[in-house]
Amino acid sequence: MKEYMSNFSAASFWDIPCLETVLDTEIDKTSKVSFNVSNQSARFLKKDKIVHLCEVALPTNAVVSKNGTMVASPELVFLQLACKLDIHRLILLGLQLCSHPPGNPSEAITTKHKLKSFLAKTPGHHGHRKALRAVKYIEDGSASVMESIAYMILTLPHALGGYGLDGTVFNHEIKLNNEAAKRLGQKRCFADLYYKQAKLAVEYESFAFHNSPMEQGKDAMRSAILERQNVEVMHLSTIQLYNKDACMDFAFNLASRIGKRMQIRAKEFDQMHGLLRTLLPVGKPVVESGDGEY
Repeated sequence: MKEYMSNFSAASFWDIPCLETVLDTEIDKTSKVSFNVSNQSARFLKKDKIVHLCEVALPTNAVVSKNGTMVASPELVFLQLACKLDIHRLILLGLQLCSHPPGNPSEAITTKHKLKSFLAKTPGHHGHRKALRAVKYIEDGSASVMESIAYMILTLPHALGGYGLDGTVFNHEIKLNNEAAKRLGQKRCFADLYYKQAKLAVEYESFAFHNSPMEQGKDAMRSAILERQNVEVMHLSTIQLYNKDACMDFAFNLASRIGKRMQIRAKEFDQMHGLLRTLLPVGKPVVESGDGEY
């Protein structure tokens, strides 16, 4: 194989949701297309290309043909960008690679299982250790980049700047009883984040989809119906997420309700939490998909 599209160019090729938010300024550092080659003799320079050399053997299907273009697979892109992104942006990249609309897992670009399986076959590659660390905190099923960031802030361990409230899943399906289904006009709801053992749903309320009286009314109706089905609902607003103190208050309340005691003792917490919060988009709107059936 002489060459294949790789790195940031391959990430753009796969149309990862909200990639500009994930990579921030990293994706703007070059306008040239990145390619990988497998041996020194195939390495070359052209005005419109950046060429990387990778002589370590890759597993089958690490490079795929799509629409007539040879390109690094999503799993290989994740490994390649582990060398270029800090740990927080790498985790966010993985979450977005594994994201999909609620109830439609087939629309995900890849899955946590595929990422782990690929990494198990690629020891010795640059970025492998960081990629293995990041994949531990990646889960399938986020429906938006803001859900992904909220998940990271709430669940990452203290040493990475999160509140350590792990054990949640994205967009858990909750089936409604017949009476509730008739009132809402739907047979199921999806909780943005769901703690199964505590039967507690955390709903992220973005400005884009929850700022009108109509939407706020629907949210209140859904919450009341779910609580009648013994599912507690906590609402996390954009204002709370962006305000450090308000977000911590929310996290402490959440910890209490899921039966955890939150004691932050990691020396790295303040620094890493500050870095984690830089993922929040500033001064630009984030275009997200709608909330589907919930």
